[in-house]
Amino acid sequence: MFTSIPEGTRKHTLAIKSALFKYDAPEELSSLFEDFRLMCNEAIKVTLQEKPGNRFKLLEMAYERLKKYGLHTHYILSACEVAFSVCKNRRKWATPYIKRPFLKLDNQSYRLKHLLLRIPTAPRRFVFLTLRGSDHHISIVDDLSLKKGTVTITPEAVIIPFSKEAEVLEPMGFLGVDVNERNATVSGTDGWHRRFNELGDVVEIKERYREIRAGISHKTRGDRRTAKRLLEKYGRREKERTVSRINKITRSIVDYAKSKKLGIKLENLKGIGKLYRRGNNQSRSFRGRMNTWVFGETHRQVDYKSKWDGVPLWYVNPRGTSSYCLCGSRVAPLADRKSYCPKCDKSWDRDDLASKRIMACAVPQDRPSRGSREEERGDDSNLLSRWREG
Repeated sequence: MFTSIPEGTRKHTLAIKSALFKYDAPEELSSLFEDFRLMCNEAIKVTLQEKPGNRFKLLEMAYERLKKYGLHTHYILSACEVAFSVCKNRRKWATPYIKRPFLKLDNQSYRLKHLLLRIPTAPRRFVFLTLRGSDHHISIVDDLSLKKGTVTITPEAVIIPFSKEAEVLEPMGFLGVDVNERNATVSGTDGWHRRFNELGDVVEIKERYREIRAGISHKTRGDRRTAKRLLEKYGRREKERTVSRINKITRSIVDYAKSKKLGIKLENLKGIGKLYRRGNNQSRSFRGRMNTWVFGETHRQVDYKSKWDGVPLWYVNPRGTSSYCLCGSRVAPLADRKSYCPKCDKSWDRDDLASKRIMACAVPQDRPSRGSREEERGDDSNLLSRWREG
C-alpha cells in the first residue's frame, strides 16, 4: 500500500466556484451598462496618459472625472480595477477599449437573498434582479458558510463566485487520469478502471460545428453583422454541449476519488499547443483537430471540483507515460493503439498503460497535497513495484 500523508500535515485550501444565473434584465439597466462602459474607457484613457503604478493611484487620478457620471462610488472603484487590469495585460501594439456592456461590483456593494439580487445604481438608489437557478444553484446560494466574491453582470447572465476553506483529504491511494482526444482513461490503486468515451462525442460535435461555421462564413461573406450574430449563436451552442459532456466525466472522477479517499494525478500538458503550430510539417486539418483538443477544459473542471471537495491533486510529467511499460522497459507500438513489452511479453492498450503509469508516478508526500505541479519523471521503479505487489 502507499504511504499516506501524516495526520499532522493535513492542509486547508481556498476553494472557489462560480455560479451563473440567467435573468431578465430590466430597462433601467441599459443606461447603467452604457455609463459603466464609458467609465471604464475613461479610466483607460487616464491609465494610458498618466501611467499609474497601481489601481489605487489610478483611483486618485480618475475619481473626479468618473464622479461626473453620477453612479454609486463602488462603480468608480470597479471601473478603475477593470481599466488597470486591461491596460496591464494589453498587447503593446493594441489600444484597449471596452465594447461589450457589463457591470462589476465588489461583495460589499450588493446583497443576495435567495435568488433576489440587489445592486446600487446611484447613492441610496437600488435595482432588484430576480435570478433563475436550479436546485444546485439554490443549494449554493443558501449555504451561509460560503463567502461571496465580486459579481459580474451582463445583459444575459449574473456570475457570482463563492469561496470556502476546504479541508484536504488524506489520500489512501491515487487515480491516474489520461486525457486523450476521444476518451479519458482512469486507473486507480484500488483496482478501479474506467474509460470515458464521451470525449468522442465532443470531437464529433466540434467537427459538426466547424462545418456549420464554414458554411456561415461562405454564405454571409458580404454581411459581417449577420455573420457575427450567427457565429456567436452557434459558438454558444457548441460550448454548452461540449462543457455539458465534459462535466459528467469530471464529476464522476472527482466523486469517486472523494468517496474512496484517493488523490488525483493529471499530466502537466502546459505548452503542448506549441507542437501543433504552423510550420511543424503537419497538415492543416491535423493542426485544426489537435488545437480543439479539450484537455484544457477537462483539466480545469477536475482542478476546481477536486479543490472544492478537498481531493488532493497533482500534475506529473507526461513524458514516457505511454511508451514505457510498468517494468520500466520501452514498449513497441502496434496497430489500433496497442503496444507490446518484450521484457514482460505482454500487450497493452496504449491508454490503459498511460493511465496506470500516471497513477504510479512518484509524488512527494511531505508537501501540501493541493496545487503542486510536480514534474517528476514518472518512472519510479520502487513505487511501481509496490503497486504491482498490491
